[in-house]
Amino acid sequence: MVSVTIDKQTLEVEAGSTVLQAAQRLGIDIPTFCYLKRLPALASCRMCLVEIEGLRRLQPSCATQVTDGMVVRTNTPQIEETRSSMLDMLLANHPLDCPICDKGGECELQDMVMAYGPRESRFRDNKRVFHSKDIRLSPVIIMNVNRCIQCQRCVRMCEEVVGAVALGTVEKGMDTAVTGFEGSLASCDQCGNCVEVCPVGALMSFPYRYKARPWDLAETDTICPHCGTGCQLTVGTRKGEFMRVRSKWDEGVNGETLCARGRFGLDFVTSQDRIKRPMIRRDGALVPVSWDEAGDYLRRRLSAVEGKAVGGLASPRLSNEVLYQFQKLMRTVFRTNNIDCSTRWSTPFDILGRLAASFFSRAPLEDVIGNDCVLIVGGNVTEENPVTEYLLRDGARRRHTALLMLSARPSRLDVDARAVIRVKPGEEAAGLAAVAAELAAVAAQSLPGDVLADISAKIGRPVPKTGGEGLDRLVAALKEGRSVTVLVSVDLLRLPEARTTLQQLNNLLQVLRVLGKGPAMQFLFDRANQMGAWDMGVLPKALPGLQAVDNDEARAIFARNWRAEIPPEPGMGLDAMLEHCIGGQMGMLYVAGSDPLVAYPDRDFVARALGAADLLVVQDTFFTDTAGLAEVVLPAAGYGEEPGTFTNNEGRVQNLRKFREPAFEARGNLAIFDFVAALLTQALQPSTQGEIFAEITQLLPAYQRLRQEELGANGAFTKAAPTIPASAFFEPPSLPKLADRLMLVTGNGLFHNGYLSERSQILNTIADDPYVEMSRKDAARLGLSGGDQVIVRSTRGELAAKLKVNRGFPRGLVFVPENYRALRLNALMRRGEYPCPVDVQKAHAVFEFPRVVGAEARPEGPS
Repeated sequence: MVSVTIDKQTLEVEAGSTVLQAAQRLGIDIPTFCYLKRLPALASCRMCLVEIEGLRRLQPSCATQVTDGMVVRTNTPQIEETRSSMLDMLLANHPLDCPICDKGGECELQDMVMAYGPRESRFRDNKRVFHSKDIRLSPVIIMNVNRCIQCQRCVRMCEEVVGAVALGTVEKGMDTAVTGFEGSLASCDQCGNCVEVCPVGALMSFPYRYKARPWDLAETDTICPHCGTGCQLTVGTRKGEFMRVRSKWDEGVNGETLCARGRFGLDFVTSQDRIKRPMIRRDGALVPVSWDEAGDYLRRRLSAVEGKAVGGLASPRLSNEVLYQFQKLMRTVFRTNNIDCSTRWSTPFDILGRLAASFFSRAPLEDVIGNDCVLIVGGNVTEENPVTEYLLRDGARRRHTALLMLSARPSRLDVDARAVIRVKPGEEAAGLAAVAAELAAVAAQSLPGDVLADISAKIGRPVPKTGGEGLDRLVAALKEGRSVTVLVSVDLLRLPEARTTLQQLNNLLQVLRVLGKGPAMQFLFDRANQMGAWDMGVLPKALPGLQAVDNDEARAIFARNWRAEIPPEPGMGLDAMLEHCIGGQMGMLYVAGSDPLVAYPDRDFVARALGAADLLVVQDTFFTDTAGLAEVVLPAAGYGEEPGTFTNNEGRVQNLRKFREPAFEARGNLAIFDFVAALLTQALQPSTQGEIFAEITQLLPAYQRLRQEELGANGAFTKAAPTIPASAFFEPPSLPKLADRLMLVTGNGLFHNGYLSERSQILNTIADDPYVEMSRKDAARLGLSGGDQVIVRSTRGELAAKLKVNRGFPRGLVFVPENYRALRLNALMRRGEYPCPVDVQKAHAVFEFPRVVGAEARPEGPS
C-alpha cells in the first residue's frame, strides 16, 4: 500500500493505482473524456491534468501511478485555465448544432463546457467540416464525423472489449477522423457500444434518432430477456411507447456494454404478432372469444379429460415467480410432477443436480473468471453470451488469465486462448476424460490411498485419444494454475451423450478439487432464466431448490406450506409427455410461453404428439406455431408488462421491472394461473408477485434472506445450498460412432437466439438471412463458394439457404442457426439423433428462400 494526499485528503491505495482512481475513492471529481475504466489509459484528451508536488508540468491523472507520499492538487488556477483552453480548442471545430443533436441533454461536452469551459471563444476561423451529411455506417449506427472530439473511446471499445475491429482512424492531427472500413462497418457486431461510450453526438443510434429527448423519457431499470448473462439495461419510453435501450456504466455484470440483442432487440415488445384475445377451437379453427367464454369452454374440457395424465411445459424466459407458481399449479391443482422447462434437451437431473450442488459457484462472473485458468466446454460464447465473451477477453488480455477451449465449433475467443481442443460433436466427453486422466496421473503422487484407489479404478483406465497438442497445452495450463473455473455451455445437453459428458465433467472437477485448485463452475445458458427455472423446480424429478421429488422430507415441507399433497413419484419430462400424447394417454398438455413445434429437435414427431393430445392449452404473448395447434389459447402479458425476478448464470437474482401495460386483452401470467385454478374450484395462495417471492425466499435454501426491496441495481446472490452429496468418479466413455458424412449442428446466431429476437424489426434489419456455415475445405471439395444458395438434405427433409464459408471451421461440420422459424430446421432432425447426418449441394433451381421440404404448413395466425 502507498499513501497519497489529494486536495489535503490522505488515503492509502494499492501500489499501481492511478491518481484518478485514488481521487474517485475520495469522491473528488476529475473531468475526463478519453478515460474509460475497462480500457487501458490513453491520456490524450488532457482534461484530467493535475498538479503533483515536485513536478513542473501538469500530469494526466488517468495514466499517472501513485507513489508513496505523493501530494496532488486537482483544482488550481493553472489547472482551471488548462481545462478551459482544452475545451476551447474542442469547440473551435465542433459544430454548434445542439438543438438537433440526439446527444443534447446528455452530452458530456455540454456538461464539461458548462462546468469548466470558457465563457467566450478566442477562435474565429471557419470550422473544419469532414462531411456535409451524416454517414450511415450500418442499419443501426449513423455517424456525424464533424462532432467527433477524438477521444478514441469507440475505436478502443470495439477492438479491445468487443473484439470486432470495425472502427479505426484515418489521417493525423486535427484532420484525424474515425471511420469504418470504406465508410461501412462490415465486420461489426452491431452492438452499439460505440454509441454508448461516445461522449458527444458523433455516433448515434439510427432507430432512436430524432424520436425523443432524454428529458421526455420515462426510464426503467430492468434486465435483458435475451440470454442468461443477465445484463442490466435501462428502457426509455415516451407516453407509454418504447423508444430506446441504454446501459449504465457502473451497474450490473455488463457495466456500459450490451450486445446487439440487448441494445437493439427490445422492440419485439411492439410486435404485431400478439395474441389479442383468448381463443378456442371451433369447427377446426381458432376463434377469438371473451375470457368468460374461454373459461366456460376450458372448464368443460378439463372435466372431459379428468382421470388422464396431465403435463406442463414452461419457458425459461419467464420470471422466477411465474415459474414457481406454474410448477405449484401443476403439482397442487393437477396433482402431477409431469413438468419440464426445456424443449431442446432432456435434463439428466441426477448428475446435473450433483454438479450444481457440489461445484456451481453462485458468485460474480468477474470474480469467477479472475481465476488463473478458465476452461470453456462446448458451445460458442461469442454468439450465445456476447457480454460474457467481453469479460473473458478482458481477463485474457489484461489479467493474463489462461483461457482454455474445448468445443466442436470455433469462436472469436480462440485467438485469445492459450490452448484449444477442437473435438467432433459428441466427443466432448472423451476430451474431458482425457484431461481428467492426465491430471489424475499428477494427483496420484500426493493422494490418500482410498481416493487414489477410486481414481485408479475409474478414470485411471485408458481413455479415448483426442485433442492432440492442444490437450498437452491445456493440461499444462491447468497444472500450473492455482485456481480454475469451468464454464459449461448448455449445447452439451443437446447431445445423446449428455449424461456421459456431465459425468466426465464431474470427474474433472473432482480431480481439480483434489489437486487444490478450488474449482468453480458456472453454466453458459442462452435463456434468460434457465437457472431460475431449475431453481424453481420446473423439472420432473426436482422440487424447488433442486431437491429431489422422492425426498420425503423436502416434499413434506412444501406440502405443509402449500396445504396440498404432492405426488411422490418423479414425473415425465417433455420427451415422455410427447410419447404419452401419441399413445393417447395424455389428457391435457399445458404450455406456458414455449414453442416446442419450432424448438424441439424433431418437428414431425412433436407435431404428431401435439395433435394427438386430448387438450392442448397454450398460454403465451405471441401467436406461435404451437399456439396454432392449440384448442385453447390464453393471451399473457409479455416482457416488460409484469414485474418479477430473474436468476442469471451467476446465480444472481435481479429485478425484472414493468415499463408498459399489457397489450390488448392480455392478462398477467400469475392472474391466468389463478383463473385456471379457479375453474377447478381451487385457489393458489399466495398469488401476487411480491408474496410469491417472499415464499420462495422462505422455502428455498439458496434464496433465504433475500429481500426484493434490497436487490438494488446489481441484484443479490443466491448462496450455495448443497442438497445432494457429491458423486463418485465415473468410468471413461468410448468414442461415439459418427457417420462418415457431414454432420449438422445448431445453436444461436449472434443476432437471434429465439422467438423474442426474431420478432424484433431492428434485429431483422441487421441479421444475416438464414445461412449454412461450413469450412473452406469442405466447401471447396463440394465445389461451393461463399454466398451460394445451397440445399441441406437429411433423411427427413431439406432446407435451402445461403452458404457462409468460415476458414476457422473444422472439416465435416455444418452449422445452421436454430433461430429462424421460417427455415424449420428441426424438420430435418430426428429425436435422439444429434448431430444430424446431412448432404450439402448447390441449389441449381430458382427458389424463394428460406424453403423447407418435408414439413407441414405453418398454422394460421389469429384473426
